[in-house]
Amino acid sequence: MMRKGFFLLAVLVAAGAAEASAQEVTARIAGLEGNAEYMEMLREEASLQAREDSVTMVVNRVRRQLRDDPAQRAVYSAEILRCEEQLFSIRTERGRLTDRINTVEQDWVLANLDLSSPSTTTAGRAAGAPLPDSLQTADLVHNAYFREQLPQADYRALLSAQRRERTAFDLAAACAANYEAIEELKISYDTITAETPAAVLYERYRTLQSLNRSLCDSLQRVWGAVYDNKNYAYAYVLDRLGRDDLLAKTEEQLAGVRQQMASERGRYYADELTDYLLQKRALVDVETELAGALGLTAARDSLARAAAGLRIVDYRLPKLFIEERMFLEYEPIGFVTPAKYNASHHIPEVKVYERGTIYRILLGTYTNRTNGGYLFKGAYPLGYEKVEGKYAYYAGGYRTLDEARAAQEQMKKKGFRRPEIVVWNDGERTNLADAAEQGNAPMFRVEIGGLDGFPEELRAAVQAVAGESEISRAGRHFIVGPLADKAVADKVAEAVMQQNASLEVKIAEIVE
Repeated sequence: MMRKGFFLLAVLVAAGAAEASAQEVTARIAGLEGNAEYMEMLREEASLQAREDSVTMVVNRVRRQLRDDPAQRAVYSAEILRCEEQLFSIRTERGRLTDRINTVEQDWVLANLDLSSPSTTTAGRAAGAPLPDSLQTADLVHNAYFREQLPQADYRALLSAQRRERTAFDLAAACAANYEAIEELKISYDTITAETPAAVLYERYRTLQSLNRSLCDSLQRVWGAVYDNKNYAYAYVLDRLGRDDLLAKTEEQLAGVRQQMASERGRYYADELTDYLLQKRALVDVETELAGALGLTAARDSLARAAAGLRIVDYRLPKLFIEERMFLEYEPIGFVTPAKYNASHHIPEVKVYERGTIYRILLGTYTNRTNGGYLFKGAYPLGYEKVEGKYAYYAGGYRTLDEARAAQEQMKKKGFRRPEIVVWNDGERTNLADAAEQGNAPMFRVEIGGLDGFPEELRAAVQAVAGESEISRAGRHFIVGPLADKAVADKVAEAVMQQNASLEVKIAEIVE
């Protein structure tokens, strides 16, 4: 199956590259047609686009096969991963090429700036009158009108914003691609049954989440500069044209976008992706109307096509969070006769987990090791641990402190004189009875960063797990706690991440 898939991939990529190389490309900036290096870069960019489209087709096909034949999950997932690695390589190469193309275009435009005297090609033309088709370009900001009307520094900023549009697009696309990879990874992670491969998958998830956080931070920074510079330039031009009607309409559109962004804050996977989508759509609408007002039909038609394309793109992705699976073996205490453990069936050593929380009932501590299950009235499961030269014997395994307390009462009724609760938090053992006597029973708090305020929706999700535990603010963080149960603290952290995976969440032990 994999060989067949890669053969098809190779055929599609080769066909796409051949089609792109045979395709005629046109200069995006009038005047650069004679620049051989520039034209060759445009052809190479078209070839890379064709290759990317071909690999994307293969990925979509394999994903359909994965849905139809889940029994072959491992095979299809491996092929998807390899295709995604190839996509990343193509997009990286294309991004570098796009930067070179944009640099050539910007250098040419800036070299041909002449704002010291009126343009001979537009002398006598009324502001806003249509440019001859021969002087128009499909790229709005490279039209002569902007060179003439904007101060030179502002026009340079506008050109820089136009050049960085591609960077913003690539950042958003990369983040969305990583999101799809996380979706696929979650399917595998939720069904895997072995701890070691699950740990590998979870580490890859954390890597992708961290990468997406960096991508979103970069997107917010790059796109923010693009959006602000373009809106300033367009408002300046509309004011020079005396088009107060369009200026008012534009301001109303942008105000509506701000309101929509505020209403959707925290609802989706990444606010930065949502903001980019909403602002990009609005900006293209503004540019389309501006091109129409200036009589730039080539740019207007190009922007209208872009607006149509944006209507079928949606970066408002559902929240996606993978809860780390601890693979802890929880089992309530039972009793059998005869005892389950004897000289031929030894009591095993208790398993200590590096991650997670588990409560057990300490039944007794002995100088010598015993395999006599009868000593513990037929209770099971049992386990022992060597502590300070002695052998401690435990029964059961519980998720929460409340479950452990109920088991403790059960053991008292069975005649055990002093059953005690022992908890392991991330491999660290604490006898709660000893800790209480010393006044240092462990307490925990959940620290949440990245919030300006504490939304009611998030508050409800936290209280559904932690009850009426206090929610307070300390500097730049919100604190939930104190909590006596580490398992509850884990569930609070999980609930917060499910509400907003971009928040910084940390569980801290409170040390007196």
